Amino acid sequence: MDKEYIINCKKDETVLEALRRQGIMIRAFCNGRHTCGKCRIMLDEENMSEPAYEEMYLLTDEENAMGARLACFVKPKSDDVENLRVTILDMLESEAPILTGTDELSMSFSMGDISFVAIDIGTTTIAAKMIRAGEVIYTGTRINSQCSYGADIVSRCEEAIKGNSEQLSECLMDDINSIIDELPETPSNVIITGNTTMIHLLMEYPVAEMVNYPFRPYYTGWHKKNIMMDSGKVIPWTIFPNLSAFIGGDIIAGLYYCDFTETDKVNLFIDLGTNAEIALGNREHILTASAAAGPAFEGKKLNVATDVIRCMADLRRNGIFDENGALKDAYFESGYEYRVPGTDKYVTVTQRDIRDVQIAKSAIRAGIELLMRLYGVSMKNIGKVYISGGMGHGLDIKSAVEIGLIPRELESKVTPAGNTSLAGAIKYGDNNFNDADIEEIISISEEIRLSEEKEFSELYYEYMQF
Repeated sequence: MDKEYIINCKKDETVLEALRRQGIMIRAFCNGRHTCGKCRIMLDEENMSEPAYEEMYLLTDEENAMGARLACFVKPKSDDVENLRVTILDMLESEAPILTGTDELSMSFSMGDISFVAIDIGTTTIAAKMIRAGEVIYTGTRINSQCSYGADIVSRCEEAIKGNSEQLSECLMDDINSIIDELPETPSNVIITGNTTMIHLLMEYPVAEMVNYPFRPYYTGWHKKNIMMDSGKVIPWTIFPNLSAFIGGDIIAGLYYCDFTETDKVNLFIDLGTNAEIALGNREHILTASAAAGPAFEGKKLNVATDVIRCMADLRRNGIFDENGALKDAYFESGYEYRVPGTDKYVTVTQRDIRDVQIAKSAIRAGIELLMRLYGVSMKNIGKVYISGGMGHGLDIKSAVEIGLIPRELESKVTPAGNTSLAGAIKYGDNNFNDADIEEIISISEEIRLSEEKEFSELYYEYMQF
């Protein structure tokens, strides 16, 4: 939806920087690196820089003809520009549903008087549910406003390191406040889960060592604070602890929800996202790891990860690319026009798209295999396989097996689990905020750094083939 603003733009800053400075969020998934072409605007001002070739290349012929610009390119020609009228052509809104459900797993609530809102802060999306007396009375979702500073975690951390940590925190605080404002009543408590980076950016903690060696968090424990909201109400907040830089409170909440400390069977947990977190274990010991999935499942052309995986399985089955992931000669340069099942939509699948999925599925599969070896368990001894996360929602298991993402021996054991981070936060609140339950999971969990394991590299290359 288009929206118009009147802003001021300094002579040495881009319109993107000016919009951010004035608290206006816009799609900027590449964080102003001139690569994504998302920050589309219209301007009513002549004293601005002329379109660059690179800018025009990122826009369609129709957009160029109508005079559209990219905010990351445009600057004043000379002096500051006051009262600059900017129409944002794409506000920061969701292109796909944000996952709030819990798929096949069920949750029973107690009938106590506890009133709380559970909020899952994802890198891209934020989901919330309010519980009162054992009933869900509110469900809300929104895009994480930090997407204006880049779609990926590293871009946002770089912004924080450059001195913009306050702005990044304000993005999340504004998102949380807007959720609180939508609630039918003021909750007694707020429970927050999220990956380690999101919580660090929310709390304005240093993040330099999160994205650079030694890849460690500034803080790993609980946060229990009384926070004054925009409404003036002071509400107790509880933020889940994390295990490491890569295994955050969202994964801890997921393991809690999936009852890992209640079973003797060794279960497998896979949270599919830009980083795919993997956990394997039971009540005695849990091994965890994070496998970099990159941009493969981000849905830039197809809506969600399940469509990407189904597409790859279809193309491989029909011989459009070979077992090495190479497109047939007829499609190698221009790509293959793939019709999305059940629609009239076509997308061009390029060699790069296939390679992205190949790299992601190889890393995830190798991570699964390595954890099993280190744990000393075979596939036949695995109890359940929980697939969680927005990108794993509705995953076509058969296709995932066909391309080698999930071992065939585990196909019948897969249980879609939905947003286990949000569900774990709700379970914690409904169980009277029992910290000991969460601390037990952390005490028996161990992180394996895949990049430091020699066997991982060997498995990674082994599973590159489709």
